Amino acid sequence: MALRRRRALLLLLRGCLIGAVNLKSSNRNPVVQEFESVELSCIITDSQTNDPRIEWKKIQDEQTTYVFFDNKIQVKPVPPVCRVPRAVPVGKAATLTCQEGEGYPRPHYSWYRNDVPLPTDSRANPRFRNSSFLFNPDTGTLVFSAIHKEDSGQYYCIASNDAGSARCEEQDMEVYDLNIGGIIGGVLVVLTVLALITVGICCAYRRGYFINSKQNGESYKNPGKPDGVNYIRTDDEGDFRHKSSFVI
Repeated sequence: MALRRRRALLLLLRGCLIGAVNLKSSNRNPVVQEFESVELSCIITDSQTNDPRIEWKKIQDEQTTYVFFDNKIQVKPVPPVCRVPRAVPVGKAATLTCQEGEGYPRPHYSWYRNDVPLPTDSRANPRFRNSSFLFNPDTGTLVFSAIHKEDSGQYYCIASNDAGSARCEEQDMEVYDLNIGGIIGGVLVVLTVLALITVGICCAYRRGYFINSKQNGESYKNPGKPDGVNYIRTDDEGDFRHKSSFVI
């Protein structure tokens, strides 16, 4: 199994004092097999503070991935997953979400529009008086109750905790006006076409285009006479008289 080298960077934070503590380590570059345990030492040789705070940080790809101090671990958030609607009509509601599941402690969220941080309530800031939204920094949810044209722009979210922060990519949200006149005109055109079709069908039906020729009275034919039977009409009787003749 390949060897993995782990490097730990020791950072001391104590108010505004820099270099107030002298440290040394028995092994600055430990080499250990993967999945095996390793011990990192940190010895304070001199301190000008009574209670110094020592933090271990893991640096990977020039980025801090987690912090360990006082038997507690802090994990830097990863880039959160942001969902921003691409287009929303004026006056409609819209919801933007930001979620991150790797950071510890649980991160807090911040939303930005065109690089400007958004407050938790648009009514609390005169700069956003033309907007109507509420933002929850604990859940990362940004809700517009009735969106305005001024809400168009590029949005992104930042998740942050004591170990660091991460942001998602910018996403555009467009706010457009509803063409009420065009919608009404389209509905009127459809209704007009349906009315013309109905009138055309009624006219065709009245002119007999949909009547079967077998039902037409002009196609009626007199039944044929059976052999040996004659029907003779007399003026006196006003009716038919039956006469039979036989041929031998």
